Amino acid sequence: MSVLPSSFLHFFAGQLCESGSTWNMVLPGRFKAEWHPFDPDRFARSAPFSPMQLKQWEVTETLQAHADMVLLLTDPLTSEKELQQFLKDIGQPVFMLPVSIFYPIIRESESIGYDTALNEIVQYALSVADTADSMKYDNPRLFFLQLPDGASLHLTEDTALCTGGLKLNNADEQSMQHFTRELEQHYQSGHTFALAAVEESVDLAEVQKRLPQNRSPHVNVVTVDSAQCLGPKFTAKDRLLMVRAARKADEWRRSSLKASYQVEWFHITA
Repeated sequence: MSVLPSSFLHFFAGQLCESGSTWNMVLPGRFKAEWHPFDPDRFARSAPFSPMQLKQWEVTETLQAHADMVLLLTDPLTSEKELQQFLKDIGQPVFMLPVSIFYPIIRESESIGYDTALNEIVQYALSVADTADSMKYDNPRLFFLQLPDGASLHLTEDTALCTGGLKLNNADEQSMQHFTRELEQHYQSGHTFALAAVEESVDLAEVQKRLPQNRSPHVNVVTVDSAQCLGPKFTAKDRLLMVRAARKADEWRRSSLKASYQVEWFHITA
């Protein structure tokens, strides 16, 4: 149930192995989930279980038959209902490690993946800005940086702050008034183009109809998909979070925690 790419999973798996604890893993089988000795390479190549697969492949039953404790990497905000049912069905203690490219903090823990996603988005936005700055036009230009569906307010705001751009989270009247006011101030300060971070669900066709006509900005939409957010390289912060998470997992594994139906979250910060 992890959204992390193989490069993240391989590094985290290596950290788990170095901790000294013995781990196993549950992987998709031909007809149902299968129990295997922990293999970092195979773990890194495996796809996450979808909520539907958890039931179809009897993941809960496999864990109940073999596991005494469960370490779960998951993005809880993408499938909250299914996750709660899954946790309810498991009889073993569960420690959950939050991963997310959209939210920086989940349950008081910094989520693995967010810093790398933000860095990739910012670098891409700055490359767009460099190209725009090298080409001058009579009319000002507006580049909408369309973030993936589900992007949080944190991500759009952090992207805007890092790039010196604007943000737009909604196309309602109040949001549009605030956005057009900031856009006008941006152009009045001497800028010939503007970057604006928006979430994919925002109706940009409607937004363009309500842009100030006196400026007649030339609009471009630059799309950033989820795959672009997490490339093969991760930031030092995400690396540090994974190292600390693996060490905490080892401490938990060696503890005397035996209470059933106990769910705990890792609280890790860089």
